[in-house]
Amino acid sequence: MTEAAPEALRDAFRGCLLGVAVGDALGRPIKGWSAARIAREHGEVREMLGHPRGRTTEDTEMTIAVAEWLLESEPQGGALAKRIERAHDPNRDYGRTTTDVLRRLRAGEDWQTAPDHAFARGSFGNGAAARIAPCALLFHRDAETLESVVETCASVTHNHPLGIAGALLQARQVTIALERHGAPLDPASFAVDVRSATVSLEFRQKLRAVEESLEKHAAASAVRDRLGCNATALGSVATALYAFLSQPETLEEALVFAVNLGGESDAIGAMTGAIAGAFHGAAAIPDRWLDALERGRRAELEKLADRLLERLPK
Repeated sequence: MTEAAPEALRDAFRGCLLGVAVGDALGRPIKGWSAARIAREHGEVREMLGHPRGRTTEDTEMTIAVAEWLLESEPQGGALAKRIERAHDPNRDYGRTTTDVLRRLRAGEDWQTAPDHAFARGSFGNGAAARIAPCALLFHRDAETLESVVETCASVTHNHPLGIAGALLQARQVTIALERHGAPLDPASFAVDVRSATVSLEFRQKLRAVEESLEKHAAASAVRDRLGCNATALGSVATALYAFLSQPETLEEALVFAVNLGGESDAIGAMTGAIAGAFHGAAAIPDRWLDALERGRRAELEKLADRLLERLPK
């Protein structure tokens, strides 16, 4: 597929990282809520809520850490572990798995074993997928390197095969969105391309469910039941794809659909925002959402996006 023009690519890079932040911030105040509670208390969440408004969670914080890791060091797991440890802000709603990994790292445990204790085979949560967008941006032209870097990035905290596979799927969703930036969106074709690039049997089954749900124009309740809206990678990464593809006209509607599913609304919002932002671009993000982000966040993410663009392998 033809590479986008430089300015269009800049818009897509910025849109991807800003999309993570606005999706994260939009979903944060209702994280863990049921769809019924959201409807009862807010009708439909379309604006930034909470105190303070526009505050992001660990999903954005770790996305920034990953971008800085890629820009400032060789993509080795030990360097990312140290960066995540330094960046840790306990007020950012870090999940139990990552909090435990950070505690073990601070205690001196090796980064390669620190994630092993969450579950029998490591964590299969969606934290790695929610932070993976910078990897997809920098290596969107090189599938082999992307796969290697994603595995390293994920393994620092989420080393279960499903946690890694979820991160790789999210990276591929972003790369395909980036490749199609500026083109008309064909949801069915996009879904098939994502599934064709996916190795994991479990996620291929989820992606077939995405395709079937698109054909049926599935309602939010059916999406929650079939695709999930929980903290596991298997129960959220494909959901983010469906949110994007089911609302093809605008980034705003995709994110509104995503966060109003309830459950893991911040991570699903962040992942949907990464895909929709890469496809639609920063220009498609409502100004009221960007203006509501915590002070300095927009400029920080735009600068990181520009630096990643400048570092693209030739």
